[in-house]
Amino acid sequence: MELREKVTSETENVAVLNKPLSFVIVMVGVAFAVFNLQLVFADEHVSALKALLFGVMAFIAIFVVLFWAFDSKNTVVNDAFISKGKTKIHWTDVTDSKSNDFSIVITAGEKKVVVNYYAYSNPEDLMATIKKNVKRSL
Repeated sequence: MELREKVTSETENVAVLNKPLSFVIVMVGVAFAVFNLQLVFADEHVSALKALLFGVMAFIAIFVVLFWAFDSKNTVVNDAFISKGKTKIHWTDVTDSKSNDFSIVITAGEKKVVVNYYAYSNPEDLMATIKKNVKRSL
């Protein structure tokens, strides 16, 4: 029974996405992209450079917003490892960590995982879990 509890605590993901914040960010990014695309395809004469600029800004907005949302959704933090997408770092392999008020960068050799605290539902618990595991590993 004790072994079962250990496995359960190791697999529990502390990084649960803050869905309302993600929704707002996605909506703002989409609105910005739509606004820029309307400027590109407006009936008024727009120079080619401005049209290109508005198109690039629309693409960047969509890319950044979707990357942020999906990247944050694919984060797993538990007592065994931290992973984001295909990058997985076991706590025993951590070589360095740097943090500020908004994010933390966990490094293990060439691998890096950046966690933006406020993308998640309970940033305080997430920060505490990450810092506890980093301190234990270093």
